[in-house]
Amino acid sequence: MTAGNSITVVVGGGGAGATSGGSGSNGSSSTFGSLTVAGGGGGAGHSQSALTGGSGGGGDNVTGYTAGASGTSGQGNAGGAGIAGGSGGAGAAGANGATFQGGNGGVGLQSSISGSPQYYGGGGGGQGLTPGTGGLGGGGAGSGITTGGSGTANTGGGGGGGNAGGNGGSGVVIVSY
Repeated sequence: MTAGNSITVVVGGGGAGATSGGSGSNGSSSTFGSLTVAGGGGGAGHSQSALTGGSGGGGDNVTGYTAGASGTSGQGNAGGAGIAGGSGGAGAAGANGATFQGGNGGVGLQSSISGSPQYYGGGGGGQGLTPGTGGLGGGGAGSGITTGGSGTANTGGGGGGGNAGGNGGSGVVIVSY
């Protein structure tokens, strides 16, 4: 960075949660100048595939056991596989679902760039009679028969699975000098 020069900063928005008709949408990318971090992948809807993103969306198994989507190397991890896999986090993959049990969302990464330790980029938990928990870093909790919890704003946390998926949390760009 050079004093007096401007740098374009874009904070990515969280993706919309899955509905009964399809998968969730990917979050949008966050950028700082030429650096870009991809938005998280949408989770699988009923009979749909999970989407690849910064971290991968979790799988589903209404019509068969489906895999979670992969994450982007150096940015995130894969989502858990079907029944109701948790979505991937920045620090770890989402857990696989099991019968009546939603997979937990992957843990995010911890950073102290803001001045205190904080996790960012946690994955959302999967749907189940015993729902998966959201990963540290703003991941939304899964639900049984209601809408999954939304990811926390300004953390990049993933939305939890449910009868409808929770929305992803917006990203954040923090400059420390």
